[in-house]
Amino acid sequence: MSVHPEAHQEAHPQVAAVDPVVHALGALGSPVDCAGLRTVPLEGPHVLWLVVAGGLDLFAVDAAQQGHWHFLGRLEAGSLLLGPVEGPQHTLVGRPTQDCALRRIGLRELYAGYDPYAGRDPYSTYAEPTPLEHAFALGTARSLGVLFEAPLDGRPADEAVADDDMLWMPVPPGTVQYGAGEAAADLLVDGALWQRMVNQQYRLLSAVDRWIEQLERAHEDRAAAGMKAGETVRARADQALLASIGGPDRAGRKKSSAAADDATYAVCRQVARAAGITLAEPSASGVADERTGAVERIAVASRVRTRAVRLEGRWWRTDSGPLVGHWAKSGAPVALLWRRGRYEAVNPASGLRMRIGEEKAAELEPRAVMFYRPLPERPMTPLRLLGFSLRGAGGDVRNLALAGLVTVGLGALVPIATGRILGVYVPAGQTSLIVQVALAVMMAGVVSAAFMLMQNLTVLRMEGRIESVLQPAVWDRLLRLPTKFFAERSTGELASAAMGISAIRRVLTGVGPVAVQASTVGAMNVVLLLFYSVPLALVAMAMLLVIAVVFLGLGLWQVRWQRRLVELNNKLNNQAFQTLRGLPKLRVAAAESFAYAAWAREFARSRELQQRAGRIRNVTTVLDAVYLPLCSLIMFMLLAGPARGSMTAGEFLTFSTSVTMLLTSVTQVTGALVSAAAALPLFEQIKPVLDEAPEVRGSTTQPGVLSGAIEARNLSFRYSDDAPLVLDDVSLDIRPGEFVAVVGPSGCGKSTLLRLLIGFDRPVTGSVLYDGQDLTALDQAAVRRQCGVVLQNAQPLTGSILDCISGAESFSQEEVWAAAEMAGLAEDIRRMPMGLHTMIAGGGAISGGQRQRLMIAQALIRRPRILFLDEATSALDNEAQRIVIDSTRRLNATRLVIAHRLSTVMDADRVIVMSAGRIVEQGPPSALLSDPRGHLYELVRRQMR
Repeated sequence: MSVHPEAHQEAHPQVAAVDPVVHALGALGSPVDCAGLRTVPLEGPHVLWLVVAGGLDLFAVDAAQQGHWHFLGRLEAGSLLLGPVEGPQHTLVGRPTQDCALRRIGLRELYAGYDPYAGRDPYSTYAEPTPLEHAFALGTARSLGVLFEAPLDGRPADEAVADDDMLWMPVPPGTVQYGAGEAAADLLVDGALWQRMVNQQYRLLSAVDRWIEQLERAHEDRAAAGMKAGETVRARADQALLASIGGPDRAGRKKSSAAADDATYAVCRQVARAAGITLAEPSASGVADERTGAVERIAVASRVRTRAVRLEGRWWRTDSGPLVGHWAKSGAPVALLWRRGRYEAVNPASGLRMRIGEEKAAELEPRAVMFYRPLPERPMTPLRLLGFSLRGAGGDVRNLALAGLVTVGLGALVPIATGRILGVYVPAGQTSLIVQVALAVMMAGVVSAAFMLMQNLTVLRMEGRIESVLQPAVWDRLLRLPTKFFAERSTGELASAAMGISAIRRVLTGVGPVAVQASTVGAMNVVLLLFYSVPLALVAMAMLLVIAVVFLGLGLWQVRWQRRLVELNNKLNNQAFQTLRGLPKLRVAAAESFAYAAWAREFARSRELQQRAGRIRNVTTVLDAVYLPLCSLIMFMLLAGPARGSMTAGEFLTFSTSVTMLLTSVTQVTGALVSAAAALPLFEQIKPVLDEAPEVRGSTTQPGVLSGAIEARNLSFRYSDDAPLVLDDVSLDIRPGEFVAVVGPSGCGKSTLLRLLIGFDRPVTGSVLYDGQDLTALDQAAVRRQCGVVLQNAQPLTGSILDCISGAESFSQEEVWAAAEMAGLAEDIRRMPMGLHTMIAGGGAISGGQRQRLMIAQALIRRPRILFLDEATSALDNEAQRIVIDSTRRLNATRLVIAHRLSTVMDADRVIVMSAGRIVEQGPPSALLSDPRGHLYELVRRQMR
């Protein structure tokens, strides 16, 4: 860009300087008298405003021109401002200075006096802009610059760009065509420039909207933090005052721990106690992370999972479990506990309880935290699982028992009333008694139906509670298991185990209410049968035993097919997963048909197994329909034959009705159990997860802040008992901040050594120590939180680049950009259409080098104390690798890198050469390469061939 001479008119103060924009456009439009004006209505985008003299302060205000005014900047003389566009949340308002002079220029007037070809060669490729065009471009650039720079209030002053600066434009590889674009004259003629100015202002005002939203959010955070700090100071003052006036016995008491005095810990402890969880003190959490809140830090210390929930609608009328909430004004934590049909806000310090209603709910923040109760660190049997999931469900159990007793009592009325009416009242013609008993039976039926409804709803609620408690607990146990557990199982088995509770719930849906209801009715009828005739009751029970044995056999038969079906479904899941991941390779090899044929063959087998299991259910349905009339016929034959005369007509009718109800109940129960038999193979998929011990147990200790010192003592490892040693008596000592490169031929044990150092595998003999502490005695999850690890062939998670780099933690975009810069990925991200929000699916949308740099950025964003890289730069060029090495050096972290490239090895402080599972050479790279008979020298020589 050329330097305009008007920018240097200050060097000649004796000459009255006239701004070129004012000189060219000052005759257009109409003057505006700003004297006494507090604000200038800027109208809309059909008007241009020229600042002739003085200045116009520009503010952003709500579109309704209410609320806080946000200062954007001052438009000096010569600025040309387009009226604000509609759409953004904020609009522009001008406040003139005391000596301000403005001109209002309409769009029609600008075009009316403009001749784009005046004084120009129409055949010239490039022509100097006319004074009007130059003034138009310069004036609008000044106003748009104010809108552009307002959100960049933190930008260094030396980075600001003046109107007359010379800027250098980087040209990417390719060609640049000069002078073939649309000139300002062309755009002015067809109105395109005006529309582009409108679009540009819309984008800038939208950016201003986001900037103001960030300012207001930061202001609210500062206000909440100030109020919270004030409450803390006041609480400490109250404690000091009470201590100063307390008696001698109080002064002699021991001070409670810092965790007990902390309000957040007290609230979390009360919520956790209500959920059946024991919390650890925050001081045991090891390294404090400023990005995580106090509740999350306490949960990490206690190895408890959390979930953020939104408090929407009439949330206080629905039991969602104990919650940790915060008051909106002060930010103080509060325990939200369910009691007697609604939530209560509980202050643990004072013991004050407040019932939550609409007014109190509005005073709470719309976000709360829920704790998930983990499984005990011991093998879990089905009974233990049931007890674990029913904790806190005492009310539902009592309701279920009450409904069952009432249903049993009222259910006995039906056969008794049937016998009395048909056996006594009808022969005697006692019409009034018949009506009274019939009404009593009807009322009993209505009451029984109400209690059955309550019983069914209670069972359904308990089913939902069991799933909501057990499913997260199983996921938590699965995520805590050692890596060898996952290496021994396929993807399908892991998926079945992870979602097994939900699958069992789907299988058992409706079985619970039927089984409970039928069992209570059947128990009542057994008592009636024994009361009227013990011999006949034993006959009826024998018939029930026969059908129960038959149904049990059918259920076991079905379980056998269901177990095969589950195994086959796991195989199908594995095959589908592998096919989708290897689809590009299948297409290269033109093997799609073979993959489809393999899948179709297994799918056909699964359909066959489903049909066999379905035939068993059909047999169960037929037996259920046939056996009941058959048993009734047998009972009638017994009463008409051997047991003739043993009962009156009324007793016979009562007995017959009871037998029918009992048989119906038994067939319902057995049928439900046969349907539920499909859940047994599903539970067998979960059982290995429940039996395996977690990697991190409660007896482990916190590592504290690691310095980066690592020591391996006499490590030996083999993958199975009868396999050869992969590592054989390996010992090494890495100092804090040291850069160590491990090299060696393929299969020498480099990656295995790395897995042992980070605790993924356990050595056969020997130990790994961090700062002199044995890794097996430490909380390995806490150790890994201070490490950055990039394994060989690591794949990013599906999601945006922002999510992949930040992971589950709440890193700001600035921190993510810094990590991307350290990994040499920032420029690639900037070239992507959506930047950090570009979606990737398992690394499929990026190249191999970009995938490696993405994983490196994910490891570097936490600024780890220790960094492990396993062939993490194999797909990078020398320049990208240099960026990564320089960035990791600035971290001042301990670095252990497995590499083959000479450039990586030469930057290391020490090189460890491995061969056949042993360390055969180590030392500075320059010293090792100077020995022609050394192992490193030989490796480099082979690489240079």
